[in-house]
Amino acid sequence: MSDTEYFSVIPENRRIWAISSIEGDAVRLRYLHRKISAEFQTGDVLVYLGNILGRGQDSVKTLDEVLLFRRALISIPGVSQYDIIYLRGQQEEIFHKLMKLQFAPHPHEVLDWMLAHGLEKVLESYQADIKELKRIIPQGVVAISKWLGQLRQLQKSHDGHIEFMDCLKHAAYTVDEKMLFVHRGINHDVGLSAQGDTFWWGGKPPFVRDYPFHQFLRVVRTLSIPENTGVFNEKYYTTLAGGAGFDAPLYAVLFGEDHEQKLVLSC
Repeated sequence: MSDTEYFSVIPENRRIWAISSIEGDAVRLRYLHRKISAEFQTGDVLVYLGNILGRGQDSVKTLDEVLLFRRALISIPGVSQYDIIYLRGQQEEIFHKLMKLQFAPHPHEVLDWMLAHGLEKVLESYQADIKELKRIIPQGVVAISKWLGQLRQLQKSHDGHIEFMDCLKHAAYTVDEKMLFVHRGINHDVGLSAQGDTFWWGGKPPFVRDYPFHQFLRVVRTLSIPENTGVFNEKYYTTLAGGAGFDAPLYAVLFGEDHEQKLVLSC
């Protein structure tokens, strides 16, 4: 394997921070960033596990906070832009699919599903006119494309938002191929490059197995749940089960250079 447009490779001898699903919870993220800042060292790598956007009250402010923290970190001597990795989560995948809604065979049904799975809060945060989109869907491809163009302009009005959506990775792994960071799930029956939507939707259960995924000795993933939150370690998996966006905790886990868990922060 090598670094591609879909995967990030984390160099050896690095401490790695993993951040659970944020789901548009700008307030909790701001506090968590402060806690990370107090512990962050030059050479550390920061991996956002996806669902930066989502069901919380303000996806726009959340993404602004992510980009502001990135600027603060890369202003530190020795910290590179490549030390900060963003994975595509369910919410970012839904938004990506929305931008191709005009090509869907049943766009109204697809939109209803997306709105029910978190997109409504994201669009409200951008002050997009959802009712107008629903109204013009029967008019066909041209009308939908025009509405999506307006949404694109709303994105452009927020510095860095379009660029952020264009730089999302599907997964990240350490150069020794011992640790793998994904959004939600892994299909043990295929290789990393053949996972497809499994990264976001988890594939067939069980998601966590009692044997490793290929050569990786630990897979780190996140779940968005309103209850039973926490950081759960199984033999080959670490799950950051956060409840951000549901008025429940947001988590960050620090893994040492030996790939062992060193610290858990929450807010």
